[in-house]
Amino acid sequence: MTLRKPRARRSFAAMGAEIGILRAEARRIVAAGLAASAAGEAVLRTLLTGPVAAPGPGGRRFIFAAGRFAREMALAARGHLGPCETLIVTDPVAARPVEGARVLAAGWPDPDPAGLRAAEAAEAALARLGPEDAALVLLSAGAARMLPAPAGAATLADLSAVEGLMRGAGAGADEVLLVRQQLSRLEGGGLAALLAGSRVTALAVADAEGGADPRRLAGGMFAPPLGSRVTARALLELYGLWERLPVRVLDRLAAPVPAAREGARPRLRVVASNALAVSAMADCGVRAVARPLQGMPEEIVHELFALAAGVGPGAGCTFGLESTPQGALLPGPETDAPVGGTGVAALTLRAPLVAGAARPRHADLGLRFAMLARDRRLAGPWVLLLTASDGGGAAGLAPGVVVDSDTLEELGAAGIDAEEARSRGRAAEVLEWIGAVYRSGPTGTDVGDLAVFLRG
Repeated sequence: MTLRKPRARRSFAAMGAEIGILRAEARRIVAAGLAASAAGEAVLRTLLTGPVAAPGPGGRRFIFAAGRFAREMALAARGHLGPCETLIVTDPVAARPVEGARVLAAGWPDPDPAGLRAAEAAEAALARLGPEDAALVLLSAGAARMLPAPAGAATLADLSAVEGLMRGAGAGADEVLLVRQQLSRLEGGGLAALLAGSRVTALAVADAEGGADPRRLAGGMFAPPLGSRVTARALLELYGLWERLPVRVLDRLAAPVPAAREGARPRLRVVASNALAVSAMADCGVRAVARPLQGMPEEIVHELFALAAGVGPGAGCTFGLESTPQGALLPGPETDAPVGGTGVAALTLRAPLVAGAARPRHADLGLRFAMLARDRRLAGPWVLLLTASDGGGAAGLAPGVVVDSDTLEELGAAGIDAEEARSRGRAAEVLEWIGAVYRSGPTGTDVGDLAVFLRG
């Protein structure tokens, strides 16, 4: 395939003013969703409108923030509540100084020894809180990876080995998390247990991997674990890994479960998520699809076309995107309590599933949709914008694409065969070539993929 230099983009008069208006409107709608889910703004909005645990007589306030957006969240909280003792654990890129706060850098996405030290520092600081003290806990994407806390005699290398073995055997994300929760002091409700009976407000920004489910968000630090130690062992045996585990892991999974700490455990409030972002986008005058589109690319595109075909002139819809579900999903928390006097805990397991595909590539989806819309004669003008929400990295960009009813014509004018480009994995390259890309500024969030379809 030989690419020819694309012609200058046509004026509104040549391309149709409606396409230009639709593209601008799609960007405005997505910007509203990103703004609604920005970590710092979400924390401030919550503190302004909701109750926050206050110190008792003679008590002090303590802020603990962990994750990729911990710094922004802590700054927003301090700006509203005033200066107080603050511990921030975040990735090395974001770990810039904050006056009056202790900022620790920890490895992400791979846990490292700095994260071990950060987890110990967090546990020590939270353990010092008295009954009259008030803690504000702020969690965001990456918190669990930045706070590795191996339980018992297990080591960080042990945790990495178990996860590597499970992923290599085809275990899904939920299955890996279920086992990991049994090997951590903080995941699977460990952080909530540490703060049981205390004055605590816990807020979180959902992440693309765990979503807004507290059992998965930040490793489930504020929720019951996905399963029990018995379930973890059953999974490992199911994958043929039990005999290959480090001895310290075997000892941990065989140890009895300690008694729960007395006192009510604090609950986690999700202040920004994919669903909340979609809701904010719908407030711009389009219809929100009740659930994220899910499945393999061809499944998503056909479902998207069905939605688009039902959108009338001058209307639109907005939705989230998810990749194929990864691993076995359990319906609810389990315990180690025996059932029916047999001494065996009840298990709810499905057959092992190979981990699903990663987040759908927006360029591939966009090009697939444009070709399906052409083949099914979807009347234009229309615009589809697909984007990630993650603009918190060093580049500060949330990448995406914006295709419309003229996209295939523009590709053809540049000498590009759209089907050949897509089949060769060059969708992103050719859409970049004709300027059909979307890049936000820094978003300060990562709540998953967002999309909007508009029809003129």
